[in-house]
Amino acid sequence: MALLTDLMDHPLDPGYQEAADRRRAAGEPTSRGLRSPVLVVTAVLIGVLLVVAAQTLRLPQDAADRERDQLIGQIHSQQSAIDRKSGAISGLQAEISASQRKVLDQGEGPSLVDQLARTEQAAGAVAVHGPGLELTLDDARTDAGVGEDDKNGSGEEQSSVTSTDLQILTNGLWQAGAEAISINGQRLTSTSSIRFAGPAITVDFRPISRPYVVSVVGEPVQMRKRFEAGPSGSYLKSLPSQFDLQVKMTNKGDVQIPASASSLLQYAKPSPSTTASPSTTQKETP
Repeated sequence: MALLTDLMDHPLDPGYQEAADRRRAAGEPTSRGLRSPVLVVTAVLIGVLLVVAAQTLRLPQDAADRERDQLIGQIHSQQSAIDRKSGAISGLQAEISASQRKVLDQGEGPSLVDQLARTEQAAGAVAVHGPGLELTLDDARTDAGVGEDDKNGSGEEQSSVTSTDLQILTNGLWQAGAEAISINGQRLTSTSSIRFAGPAITVDFRPISRPYVVSVVGEPVQMRKRFEAGPSGSYLKSLPSQFDLQVKMTNKGDVQIPASASSLLQYAKPSPSTTASPSTTQKETP
């Protein structure tokens, strides 16, 4: 109680009280107040420093945005250049194919022309069309404002189509008897690759966007039966039930599949002779 009474009777610290008494005796105010010039100048300096610090912190973000916009512009420019050159390559390949057929027609007859046509079709060097299937895959539906945390976290991969999904399904379609396959207009060949590049899927290093449309040329009824009876068909059925992916497969009377833009001749060499000469079959004796 004595402490509480002393605090009530003497609320001001003795040292502060002594300083106030000295100022009063000297004719000065007992306190300087909040209008002191030093305090005002200090507050202004602190405000200026805070503004400068905020501007300094904002500059790197602006610079990063500019660099990002420049990189995006370069990507679009290079992609346009690739598309133009791919079109030119396709035109030149068509001219080469026409010249080859013209020469072969004058040579050993139509057998070589038919063999060349079958080889070009198998290699993806020419566009094809015919009856087949169309398989469409898309990410799971998400309501606006709902599930954003899951989409930004570990649930994003489970609710999105992955490169592995496309690999499994296209391999199953080949096994079911597909004659030609493309994904979003990108022709698949024996050297094609389906990969992840960050959040995007690439086919032969060309990015594709959802929805993913797999176009297949082949006899649709039997091919679909064989596909659905195999492990890839079971995998396809599990995607909507387990991951809520959107899947749709339909039979088509005419499917258009373009030629591959990457089907270039890498190397060639003569086939070995079926009959070896004596000099190559005899063993050397010491």
